[in-house]
Amino acid sequence: MRSLDKNAIEMIAKGACFLGSGGGGPLSITPTIIENIFKYTDHIDVINIDEVDDSKSLAIVAGMGSPQRSAGISFDTAPTVAFDAVATAYGELSYVAAIEVGAANSLIPMLVAAQKGIPLIDANGAGRAVPTLPSTTFSQVGIPATPAVLSAVGVLGNPCVTCPSGDSAEEVEAWAGEVLTTDPNFTQYNAGAIALWPFSGKTLKSGSGKSAAAIGGSLVLAERIGVALESKTPVESVQKVLIDSNQAHHFLGIGKVIAVKEEAVGALDGGIVVIDMGKHIIELPYLNEFLGAFVWDSQTPSYVLGPDMICCMTPAGEPLSNPSINELFNTSGAFDIAVFTLTAADAMQKPSMYSEFANNISKLYPAFKGSYGQPGTLTMAWTNG
Repeated sequence: MRSLDKNAIEMIAKGACFLGSGGGGPLSITPTIIENIFKYTDHIDVINIDEVDDSKSLAIVAGMGSPQRSAGISFDTAPTVAFDAVATAYGELSYVAAIEVGAANSLIPMLVAAQKGIPLIDANGAGRAVPTLPSTTFSQVGIPATPAVLSAVGVLGNPCVTCPSGDSAEEVEAWAGEVLTTDPNFTQYNAGAIALWPFSGKTLKSGSGKSAAAIGGSLVLAERIGVALESKTPVESVQKVLIDSNQAHHFLGIGKVIAVKEEAVGALDGGIVVIDMGKHIIELPYLNEFLGAFVWDSQTPSYVLGPDMICCMTPAGEPLSNPSINELFNTSGAFDIAVFTLTAADAMQKPSMYSEFANNISKLYPAFKGSYGQPGTLTMAWTNG
């Protein structure tokens, strides 16, 4: 077990924003969440997966919905209200963990840990931020997602809605999308706090490699990257952290954001970020998170398909989520951006996972027919018209 003080959590927020691949909530809302955390405690206890008691249970907690609409939300007691409602239906919960990695969604479970006085597990279901619940390791290994409860943020008493039936991630995703866009308690922000996936420590530890139930160590990596972002040479320092951490990656270079094409898809923020790299254009499609990258080099065109990660920052060391890219572009126009690609964790590298991301890309590029071809190979095709 280790303890995180306020400075460590601030560094985690910055590093998780970078690792979130554009999603996981904007960095701008984290000071309010951190202030809320430290109303209840002076530290957060964190344990690794191997320290979890097999016989005790945990639940996953996150913010869900539109990051763009959630600016200024502290999440107050909403995550804990949802967590307690799941415990009432499921049974005692001794730990809390994150659904993904991102500035807000790496911190929201800490709010539950602070308010409940329980440990946070350094484990999550993606190693990055993901656009939908089925795009997590929890879903891929078949852990029932219910009981699942959404709690309204910014509404007195944090009223809750419980998923009425079904236990698959797909069913919970459809239910949550409807609640966030139609229930008056949630439509102000198109966002809420969700608790779901209650399961045992034994289940958390099940599997390994591509069959692992969860991905560990993301908070450690995020903290190291957060410190690197504050250095005098942030781009080089982040590269060094990735190398020292044996995180496979490529630095695509520094370009200039020249357009942000926005297109909402249900409760999600969607669009395409267009970057001029000097000799070619890069397009980054996103649904809350980046889904991939199209490198339109006339000589050697290439692409990256999620779950592999697209991680961005300014050359001065500001980690960038899609809401912050939107805000910077709309406020100041074109600006410089450093772009990295990171190889996803083994547990995310499955044909079904690549298909999840390819299907989501097709919502923004209707002509896109890319899919997972064979192990180690991705195929991409375009249709006419």
